[in-house]
Amino acid sequence: MRFIKSILILIILVSCQNKDYKKAENSKMIFGTKSLKVQPIIDLSEKLESEDEIISISVDKNGINTLIIHSAPQYRTENGMFAVIKYDKPKDYTFIRFDLKGNEKFRTLIKDEYYNFHNVNFLPTKEILLICGRSRYKNENEIDKNARIYSLKGELLRDFVAGDGIQDVQIDNDGNIWTSYFDEGIFGNYGWDEPIGTPGLICWNKDGQKIWEFEPTDGLDHMADCYAMNIDSDNNTWFYYYTEFPLVKLDNSKQIKFWNTDIGGSSSLNISDNKVLMADGYDENNFILFEIKGNKLKKTKKIKFKNEENQELNKRNYITSFGSNIGFLQENKIYLTKMNEIK
Repeated sequence: MRFIKSILILIILVSCQNKDYKKAENSKMIFGTKSLKVQPIIDLSEKLESEDEIISISVDKNGINTLIIHSAPQYRTENGMFAVIKYDKPKDYTFIRFDLKGNEKFRTLIKDEYYNFHNVNFLPTKEILLICGRSRYKNENEIDKNARIYSLKGELLRDFVAGDGIQDVQIDNDGNIWTSYFDEGIFGNYGWDEPIGTPGLICWNKDGQKIWEFEPTDGLDHMADCYAMNIDSDNNTWFYYYTEFPLVKLDNSKQIKFWNTDIGGSSSLNISDNKVLMADGYDENNFILFEIKGNKLKKTKKIKFKNEENQELNKRNYITSFGSNIGFLQENKIYLTKMNEIK
């Protein structure tokens, strides 16, 4: 009798092991790694003089924006910890806009500017938006107006205070300006006892008037650091933030949906229909492709991007990219692909 029981237990254990093995095999089949080769569309080396430096690049719905500084000063203090907001001597920037095929469309020289900029964008009104990520509050009459809007002739048209600690900037289809904030902009630094960036995500109109700010709904925490943000082709705003790292969708009627991601510390976010692409956490260089299925966010595969020389394009090369566009910068070359290229 004991012998029969032992045989039965052994059969059950083997059966369970086989099921676990098959489950693991199926998981490997479903959740594999896909490599995608991306071709360069712009070589900025041809646009740079010896002392020039690329400061910022962004990809929007219709084009690519680049900001180049001439005779670049240091952007950080001597200890390397904090950004310099303004420099004691004026400097010149060049803004270049390309279409999504890499053809140059506009070039603008912005002269004698004291601010150090960290974000470049282009408004539908054909105006250039440059933002310094830091803003110092001394008193109500002395605040750094760190969002500055220029004409295509390089003339300053208007400016406004967008707050300190700006992480990222996106422009939606209506021309509104979305700014996300990292922890210092949310909790306060540089003299800000009541930081503008406390909500973690703010929407401004083109004149710098606040028209929306994030407030968590049931099931969501307040933001401590907005790690990634994007806007899709239907003008929905998506964002992902610390501490719980949910993926949040804000639709046109300002209704919120959210999903658990099960990854922490991702620094990029791209959207195409029900597909979501994110960098894979703090220590990984892969990207993860998700599929939204109702209230579930399912991981489908890992993605590795490579250039024409088979070198990896990872999250350190990623540039802020609108919707389904995926952009990278490596050795002064801009690489661009779309999520529908991922098969």
